[in-house]
Formats: sequence, structure tokens, C-alpha cells
Amino acid sequence: MSRLGNLWRSTTGQLGATVSGLLKSTCPGTQRDMVRLRLQRFGVRNNPFYRIVAADSRWPRDGKALEYLGTYNPHPNKHNEKIITINFDRVKHWLVVGAQPTERVAKILGGANILPAKLEFRQRAPKKAKGAE
Repeated sequence: MSRLGNLWRSTTGQLGATVSGLLKSTCPGTQRDMVRLRLQRFGVRNNPFYRIVAADSRWPRDGKALEYLGTYNPHPNKHNEKIITINFDRVKHWLVVGAQPTERVAKILGGANILPAKLEFRQRAPKKAKGAE
């Protein structure tokens, strides 16, 4: 058993690309891309305040998060500015690791020049009924 463990440790660099390729081909995207950069709602009714967090996509919106990355206040202050705070280093880390931002977070990160300003999301076409064409 220890010989197999040593063999695995010595060849992980060579097999890493093959294993990740197999993972991508066998697992659907929803199971493979689990971490999302999204907004977590705080505040009171009619006065929301959001945290930008890295969280597992299966967890509830206001549930626990892996890491807090910043804040977003959608209500303008007296100077008509929406206040956004972002930890650039950690956001870049999560994007490199493979976290997928939601549409709103992608728009916020685009405004901060972390992502391209115009990030397009593809939506699936609705399924047609079998009999109707």
C-alpha cells in the first residue's frame, strides 16, 4: 500500500492534467464549479446592504461564506456615490482558483477593472415541446 502511495505522489505532476481533463468531461459544470462570488444581503427592509463573498453555490444566499471579500451599498450617499469596498488580492485569488462570479458581482468587478467591463453570460434557449414546432 505504501508503494502505491509513493507512486501516486511521484506521478501526480504527470497525471494532474489528465485527471483534471477527466473531471471536466465527466462532471457537469454545476458540480465542478462549486465556488461562486456573490452578494450576501444585510440591512433592513427597503435599505439593503451587501457583502461580496466567496461561497459554495449550494449554500443559501445569506448562509455561511468561505471568505468575505468586500461590501456593496446600492444606495447613493449625499455625494451621489455608491460605496464599494473590495479586497483586490483575494478576489483575484478566487478568480484564478476558478470561482465564478454572479452577474451582479461581475458587473461590480468590471467597474473596478478586475474583470472585463462587458462580461457576457449565455442563457440557454427554452426547451420546445416535442409536438410543437
